Amino acid sequence: MTVKEIVEQWLKKNGYDGLYLDDECGCIFEYDDFMPCDEPRPDCSAGYVTKGKLGDEFDFIVGPHKKNGEMS
Repeated sequence: MTVKEIVEQWLKKNGYDGLYLDDECGCIFEYDDFMPCDEPRPDCSAGYVTKGKLGDEFDFIVGPHKKNGEMS
């Protein structure tokens, strides 16, 4: 197994949607968008995906808490 596969398996088993790095990036399992950088970073955190706000640059946001409008 690769590090990416191990991390993905653990996150899914524990109810997370992906990873995030404060105010920099987030990646999720949906749309094959998990670890697109192909570089596991030790400062990424497990997170939950929520829908982005209307007019935001991104369709989703990954962060530490589940919120209303969550996608998962």
